[in-house]
Amino acid sequence: MKIKVIMWLSVLILSLSACASKSLSNIPANTNKEYNENKTLQIKRLDASTFKQDRVNNLLMFIDRFSNGTLEAQKKLLNETNRALIENKADLTERIKLAIMFSLPSSRVRDPAKAQVLLQDLLQENGLNPTESALTSLFYEHVLDDIKVAQKNKEDLKRLELYQQKLESLQQKYDALDKKLNDLKNIEKTISDRDSKASLKPVIKP
Repeated sequence: MKIKVIMWLSVLILSLSACASKSLSNIPANTNKEYNENKTLQIKRLDASTFKQDRVNNLLMFIDRFSNGTLEAQKKLLNETNRALIENKADLTERIKLAIMFSLPSSRVRDPAKAQVLLQDLLQENGLNPTESALTSLFYEHVLDDIKVAQKNKEDLKRLELYQQKLESLQQKYDALDKKLNDLKNIEKTISDRDSKASLKPVIKP
């Protein structure tokens, strides 16, 4: 899956999430007390939703910045993320960033095996909102596909090496047979030449 596809799908997911947040404004108010409680709950939900959407927006901007970065720039971002995780291992945003850096096709520090473990752990978290979960799932599927392709290429390479070994073995057998055939031809020629010389010698009568 190309990174542009991931980006477009992420934006689509983000838009759908925003639409879902707007639906919270339709909470009915039967009494003043109930209305106030619902209004407070609505504000809390909207604040949490806005925070999570901002977090996803930041992740999308991070993806764009990291993808266009040089090797040194990407290494710097990786080191910054690792330092942040040393201070707080539970930071979901930094954990997602780390997984993304190991997942992106444009990453110069790419490591699909590490990315798979990190993304799998993230998907088991309860702290991810639907948008983050969808974004993480996209990268996880991409990494799995990439690992499958790499594994297939590895198996193909092993088969090719096996075929080459068999071919070399057959070539050695062919060379050995060819040498034996040439040796037999040389022996036959030697015998033929000797017989020819013997037949040309004059016969001495007693």
